[in-house]
Amino acid sequence: MSSRYNPSKSLRFAPTLLSAAILAASSAGAFAQVSDAEKEAIDSLEEIQVYGIRTSILNSVDAKRDADTIADIIDAGAMSSLPDQSIADALGRVPGVTTVRSNGQSSQLNIRGMNGDFIQTTLNGREQASTSGYTESTRWMSFDQYPAELITQAAVYKSPKASMIEGGVAGIVNLKTVNPLDSEKEHNFNATIRASYNDSAESVGADEYGNRYSLSYQGKFADDMVGLALGYTHMDQPNSFVGARAGADDQIGYNQGAELRNRAFQWQAGTGTDERDGFMGTVVFQPADNFKAQLDYFKSTFDRTDTRHGITVGGLQNDSTFALSNTTVSNGIVTGATVDITEAKTDEKSSPWFESRTEDQSTKADSESFGLNLEWNITDSQTLTADIATSEGTKTRKDRLASMHAYDLTYSGNVLTDWEEAAGQSFTYSHNGDGIPTASFAGVDFTDLNTMRLSRYEEYPHEYTDKVNSVKLDYKIDLEWGALSSIEAGVRVSEREFDSKRGAFLYGSRDGLFSNAAGIAESWNVDSDGNYCDDNLSTPVVACVPQALDGFAQVQSVAGAPDHLVITNMDALATSIFGAGNYEGKQVFSQDWTFVESGLLEENVNAFYLMANLATEVGGIEVTGNVGVRYIETDIKSSGVQNVGTGNGIDITDDLGVTQDNYDYVKYGPEFNDTLPSLNLNFHLTENDIVRFAAAKVMGRPPVGQLKGGAGSWNSGNEYNVWTKGSPYLDPFRANQIDLSYEHYFEDGGAITVAAFWKDIESLVEKQYIYLDTQQERTDLFDSLGIEVPTGLDAGAFETYVNNDNGGYIRGFELAGTKTFSSLPGIFGGLGATASYSYTESETEISGGNLYGQTLPLPGLSENVWSVTGFWDIGDFSTHVNVRYRDEFILNMPIPGSSTPVTAQPYTTVDAQASYAFDNGIDVVFSINNLTNEPDVLEYGADNAFGEYKEFGRQYYLGVNYSY
Repeated sequence: MSSRYNPSKSLRFAPTLLSAAILAASSAGAFAQVSDAEKEAIDSLEEIQVYGIRTSILNSVDAKRDADTIADIIDAGAMSSLPDQSIADALGRVPGVTTVRSNGQSSQLNIRGMNGDFIQTTLNGREQASTSGYTESTRWMSFDQYPAELITQAAVYKSPKASMIEGGVAGIVNLKTVNPLDSEKEHNFNATIRASYNDSAESVGADEYGNRYSLSYQGKFADDMVGLALGYTHMDQPNSFVGARAGADDQIGYNQGAELRNRAFQWQAGTGTDERDGFMGTVVFQPADNFKAQLDYFKSTFDRTDTRHGITVGGLQNDSTFALSNTTVSNGIVTGATVDITEAKTDEKSSPWFESRTEDQSTKADSESFGLNLEWNITDSQTLTADIATSEGTKTRKDRLASMHAYDLTYSGNVLTDWEEAAGQSFTYSHNGDGIPTASFAGVDFTDLNTMRLSRYEEYPHEYTDKVNSVKLDYKIDLEWGALSSIEAGVRVSEREFDSKRGAFLYGSRDGLFSNAAGIAESWNVDSDGNYCDDNLSTPVVACVPQALDGFAQVQSVAGAPDHLVITNMDALATSIFGAGNYEGKQVFSQDWTFVESGLLEENVNAFYLMANLATEVGGIEVTGNVGVRYIETDIKSSGVQNVGTGNGIDITDDLGVTQDNYDYVKYGPEFNDTLPSLNLNFHLTENDIVRFAAAKVMGRPPVGQLKGGAGSWNSGNEYNVWTKGSPYLDPFRANQIDLSYEHYFEDGGAITVAAFWKDIESLVEKQYIYLDTQQERTDLFDSLGIEVPTGLDAGAFETYVNNDNGGYIRGFELAGTKTFSSLPGIFGGLGATASYSYTESETEISGGNLYGQTLPLPGLSENVWSVTGFWDIGDFSTHVNVRYRDEFILNMPIPGSSTPVTAQPYTTVDAQASYAFDNGIDVVFSINNLTNEPDVLEYGADNAFGEYKEFGRQYYLGVNYSY
């Protein structure tokens, strides 16, 4: 037996460098088994110290083999034994599950080719509020909100059963915290501390050092009648990147034509920190064997400081407004050119401009959950369980930008009298494959405070809240009715509210300011002094003048572009110009989207289920499982502001004191029912062979942003056009699915699994621009929608989200295997490997959005995904290397006011960790994440053309664990 099974040490929780739970999960249930001889030896010991891989393999294999659905389970066995930065990292190693990186860290999950919109997430079986909103309210979870140290088990259910909360078209992820009464010892304590280092942070001016630590305690009192578990974890580490993109703001991708050419460029470096605090508390009261009360509390705060700086080139859409020379073309793509600005005085971003830009994209996410569970064993065969829960999440983002341009300035004494962007500006660029392009500029010095001025200051504050309240009642009775072992029935009532608030503060012009503009063009925005200014929401009004930056900027660098000025304190700069508190985001009619994109969505759900658990024999084969049905009543109501035409609304006053009567408050939405049958059968062919079959109908509600009911408008000629953020009348995602898996466990340790799945999705949601052929048809459409057309105008276009007819299948298979080599002599007995591969294909399609002229695959679908881990335990030393790969996939990338699909390129990530366990309860840990510094690479609508490139650096950890 390995020396890592040591009877001289008392049983304790061992937070080793890579928990075996993670390694085991990467085999999709093909978890290793220790040999029968090892099991017997383990069972003969009263107290065992189990480290390394085998701890969680044993826990995970037990949990998976006992499951009555098709699932992959990561069982840590104790708090602190999942060392990953978040639970997302651990789940990303499960077969068929991949992660989407945010700022270089795993955040969103994709399951079997479907993104987070199709995934239901629960904590201790309770629906969780989302904190992932960035440009809109969302359902999908930011799993980096959940510290791995506070999670004791994570399960991915790929086939549902009737008792589970609906919503997981792709799958259901359930996270669990610990029950202290289940602990082996009366008192248990864990502490971990890690110092971190990012090898690229210093190059972009970020702090390269960070730290993580956690404390947890479990105790049993009053003769095991009362249990208490407490946990706290803190993370503070660098958040930095360097990169470039073929776009800026809403100017993204390439102009279509004989040759593809960039619409814009952006070179950026990002600096900041990720600071997360997690709290967990559980109190269990079990005064008798037949009654238990458990109160759970979980809280996570995640503050991401995210400041960005660099050079932006915009306005390259129309080549008639600038001179283009020295072009180089490769495969129909302009890969290099020189751009000369021919006219400095232009409006509405109609010709190029060059700017040094500073951004603050910092976010704050708070998540808090309470749950009270009461379990009463009425008799030996009857159990009644009541659960009351609430979960609330809030996400805020400042979203502010400061743009600086080079100016020719004219003074009379010390008074600035005339200004326009510097004449003779040009820049030359060259692509470098999918890496960072290079650029040089003439006629502009981005570091010169004598000519560089603030042209534009803007803030777009976001605030999204999500709150879920639920009450659940479950009843179970054990039976001996032939194949029926028990029957379960239950009801769940929930209320969920998604709220959002948007605002804007705008001053200046993105494409530069100029004086003496009166009379040049009536369409230009000219202030009372005759100066061009695209927006000015300042109160009191500040004149539109290029603002000096002295004392508020310093020179910094970015890869691929020149040194430039960076605003060091955006609040101080804004206060000096506008006055303290005078630059907060406002809801104003001049930016009517601030009203339309704000609003409330309410979902009231009543769910009922009836399920029979099965245990029988068929032809000498043991068969277990369940069959049931879940019935759901859903009531959705959207509240918002809708443009109903001048004189048709009510008086509403915006934050600047402007009153209009063309808007009205609306609240509407449908009620609908769903019946979801499900079947799970597990055929135990032998002691070591299991075949699982599952069939179900599943549903998931559309993304929240697509259910909003507000509407705005615009005029084109004599036509009145209406746009909406969505419609509450969208149908849910509904699908029929079949799953089949086979598991074989080897006697000498190791296992293989093969799984196949098929889903038939009825329909998807896509954005449509509807402009009917005749005026009568357009009028009839507006009438049917209750849209009032203002007097003197005709009905025009209607832009909204609709259910399309392009459903279709998603199908694929998963292979996994784990092998331990305990039979090898000496130190080689600690070797092991685990690997998984999944293939997914689909005929489902979505609209190509702003960048693609054709339909695209479903977001989140990578055809090929694989993961390989090699591990080695030598006595008290343990090490491993994990390599993960995913194919290209469609990603919904946020852009101002919306999102657009882009293509994420394949990537491979490598993590390595090692630890040594001493006899006194101390483990020393060293690990490296993103060992190869794998970048994120995107394509913006053009194949084999530069889209976006970001590097995040390698993250190193060195630390100590202590347990008793």
